[in-house]
Amino acid sequence: MKRKTGRTFQKLHCFSFCVTFFCSLVLISCSEEQGNWTAVQQEGEYIYGVWHSTTLKRAEQAIQEVFDNIRSTTTLPTESLTMEDVGQTNISPEFLLPSDGEILDWVQSLSPSTYEGKTLYRYRAAEPDLFYAYGFQRQAEVEYQTPRFGSKPLILLEIFDMDTPENALGIYNFHIYPQVKFEWVGSKAILSGGYLRFSKGKYFIQIEGYEFATGIREAMILLAKNVAARIKEPASEPRILTLLPSNKMSGSVKLFRSNWALRQIYSTLPVNVPQLSDTAIGVSARYRDNPNLKNWVDARIVFIIRFPDASTAESVYTLYRDSVMEAALPLEGGTTGPILVNEPLAP
Repeated sequence: MKRKTGRTFQKLHCFSFCVTFFCSLVLISCSEEQGNWTAVQQEGEYIYGVWHSTTLKRAEQAIQEVFDNIRSTTTLPTESLTMEDVGQTNISPEFLLPSDGEILDWVQSLSPSTYEGKTLYRYRAAEPDLFYAYGFQRQAEVEYQTPRFGSKPLILLEIFDMDTPENALGIYNFHIYPQVKFEWVGSKAILSGGYLRFSKGKYFIQIEGYEFATGIREAMILLAKNVAARIKEPASEPRILTLLPSNKMSGSVKLFRSNWALRQIYSTLPVNVPQLSDTAIGVSARYRDNPNLKNWVDARIVFIIRFPDASTAESVYTLYRDSVMEAALPLEGGTTGPILVNEPLAP
């Protein structure tokens, strides 16, 4: 009888071991399961997470790294929603425009024009909504010409007062993409097509060359350097960017102040995303799950949104959780853990 009991115990022990081993395999398998994973968590005034992760494991690793970065900065002074205004330049943008003869023999074709509020681009085909979404205040523009190229307008210089350095940086980063060319003008400027763009302080500067010629491109760079020298802020970036994980894909860092702007940046986001308040600021970047990934738009996105206080972040996080549950998506995670969703793949 004792031997039978012993054999029964051995069978039960073996069965228990097999169940445990099988469950472990299931957990490992789930964490490595291919899919379209979203992971979202809240910590203090931050909501952060991942979109488009191919595995749950990589999504969890990313939010753990952000969590560690947030915790490591809790002893630092609280950062306001604007950068330190050390040596801040705070003048109307028309006073930053170079005068006649400051750039070789280039002169203004006509007197500068200025726009503010909802008058921006009223009489042009350009789209102003992106500027409105980033806090646009006032714009000044003027065209330049030179007798060397027939005395006709060849360069358009636009200077935008975006109210805060973060807003200006957001517009600037919106135009960055992988392998884009840069030029140092006192700030890092993008050279793409016929445009040169950069931000410094609360200003976003856009210079357009109407024709492709070496002399025109050189004059665009000289104009940019002249404007940058008038803006006294040192080159800097919001501290929130340092909370993103390392190994970001080049040219992928973005900054956004609204859900509308966020969806202009990423066209394939899930239906449900945390809702930004007027005082929130968000940053994001892309990361390769596969080192051989060629199409950068398929890369994983890590995002961080900072709200003015923890209670606002908690309310937004609760509303986001409720919207995911109402959508009947496969939701994982406890009441205190991250929200984990295997999103439907786009058709």
